[in-house]
Amino acid sequence: MAADRSPHPGIYEVKKVYQNIWFKNKDWQKGIITIHNNFNFTNLSNYQFKWVLLKNGLPVQTDTFSLDLSPGLTKEVALNIPVIAGLDEWMLNLFAYTKNETIAVPKGHEIAREQFGGKSQQFFLQKQNETGILSIETKGNLIHFNAGKVSGSFNTKLGKLISYKYEDHSLMTGFPEPYFWRAPTDNDFGNQMPQKLGFWRNAHQLLQLDTVKLGVQNSNGLVIECNYKMTALDIPYIITYTILNNGAIKINASIDLLGKKMPEMPRFGMRLNLPKTYEQIDFYGRGPWENYPDRNTASFVGMYQQKVSEQFVMNYVRPQENGYKTDIRWVQLYDEQHRGIKITGLQPICFSALPYTAEDLDPGNTKKQQHPSDLNERKFISVHIDLSQRGVGGDNSWGALPHSPYLLKNNQYSYSYIVEPILK
Repeated sequence: MAADRSPHPGIYEVKKVYQNIWFKNKDWQKGIITIHNNFNFTNLSNYQFKWVLLKNGLPVQTDTFSLDLSPGLTKEVALNIPVIAGLDEWMLNLFAYTKNETIAVPKGHEIAREQFGGKSQQFFLQKQNETGILSIETKGNLIHFNAGKVSGSFNTKLGKLISYKYEDHSLMTGFPEPYFWRAPTDNDFGNQMPQKLGFWRNAHQLLQLDTVKLGVQNSNGLVIECNYKMTALDIPYIITYTILNNGAIKINASIDLLGKKMPEMPRFGMRLNLPKTYEQIDFYGRGPWENYPDRNTASFVGMYQQKVSEQFVMNYVRPQENGYKTDIRWVQLYDEQHRGIKITGLQPICFSALPYTAEDLDPGNTKKQQHPSDLNERKFISVHIDLSQRGVGGDNSWGALPHSPYLLKNNQYSYSYIVEPILK
């Protein structure tokens, strides 16, 4: 909670962990679940239950039910859900609400929730539409591509995308580049993350282009492989761009730390800048509030529509890592004319979209006496597209690390995503 008693996003996770109604899976695809009453004195007949069936992130059917279950007991419940079939991604949400108003709690207040199917990988098995007619023209170091109303340019000397347009409208103001750091959180300062992991703060600036390998255009498009080395430590980092036949760009990034004695990586991902006018955000992933890899079970996977202006959490007393979303299938940002880009993960990705850069939120190795009101908004939207970042922890704020599964300590990381225009 903030000093003014406004809730921080983490309160939703705390509430879920502390809830006294436990939903367990028996065979949820057939509507069979178990419910445990962990209250000491309260019968579950005091609550109204609701289930919502989601298909590809959108609700398709819902119903309510009641349950007479004494404290400490467990009961199997059969829900009358429709037959789940096909290659779609299905999920089942469950909620419990108060039936009656009390002095402290209003009627209809949610006291428990659960989602089944949220870790599904079914979306990523679905084939993406990549059909189109791609034309390529090479002029010196520049590769120009065109597919219908989509066009762009790639500079092989720089190893970078330098233009990407739809109907002559530039879709990005800054193109995807590697990034490994996050602005330290209060818990990060407690476990000395800024000092211990400080190498990664400017690691993106240490990447030097080694070679660019240009493939031959084939039925899948055109592949451009850019091989980098992280200077001094000779760490290989590879970005592979595949220009697809419909003008979309598939980007794969990988790093190999094998044999290198490196500190834990705060994040593995890339960032890009988008026009300030891309105020609308639609995404399919965990929401609606900010969530992180170790703080996201209360954030259900679904389809959400939000604004960029809603992403920054203003009631953190000090600027820090902020506004993250996890388990993202796709996210799109666009303006009032519906011009913008869509980013689709080929595995779950994470994103944030803020009017500030990570550098703006980072005070350095020690806390500074600054507040969100001290920040100046950028003239662009800074978007992070990550495989993941370290958890936020919270066992205590004076030394405890995030739990081991939420630390990025592997020797190798790789992920892929597709960038494409939003078609009108």
